[in-house]
Amino acid sequence: MENIERRIKGVARVVALIGFFGLLLLAAMTTLDILLRWLFNAPLHGVNDVSSVVMAIVIAACIPANLAMKQNISVEVLGSIGGARTRRVLDVVASLFTLVFIILMAWRFVPYAEGLRETGDRTWVLGWPIWPWWMAASALMIAAAIVQVLVTISDIATLILGGPDEAEPSEPTGGDAIL
Repeated sequence: MENIERRIKGVARVVALIGFFGLLLLAAMTTLDILLRWLFNAPLHGVNDVSSVVMAIVIAACIPANLAMKQNISVEVLGSIGGARTRRVLDVVASLFTLVFIILMAWRFVPYAEGLRETGDRTWVLGWPIWPWWMAASALMIAAAIVQVLVTISDIATLILGGPDEAEPSEPTGGDAIL
């Protein structure tokens, strides 16, 4: 199971890196558009079109990595009060809620993309069909759901089989003391 988790995290990181590269290109295009508008009164046509279709993929590309590396926002007050077993139970509950949420998102992305295909929606300036971009985002959301299934299984296995207890947080030292 550990080998599978490592591979999933590696693939998820690569997908997120591709998403961040897309975001970087989008930022470069936007910057170039602003500079061309300011210096030459000649905007780049279609930047908004590109932004509108690429942003869904950029965001969806980062979700599997976020889930695989458990970088969700969490409040761990109850887990720290109740000890390791309570923390594991809460991890399973949180994983199950996250799984349901991601499955619902993926489930709604697919019909949305299909609806865009059926209506033939296109971007305003460039005339690109929108549905392939949303289908790609849908595929990434399905991948995120699969990743979350594996995370949930891992959390359940840790709950049932036990695992290394996380080290309790140490007391803050308060930094450098002035004597």
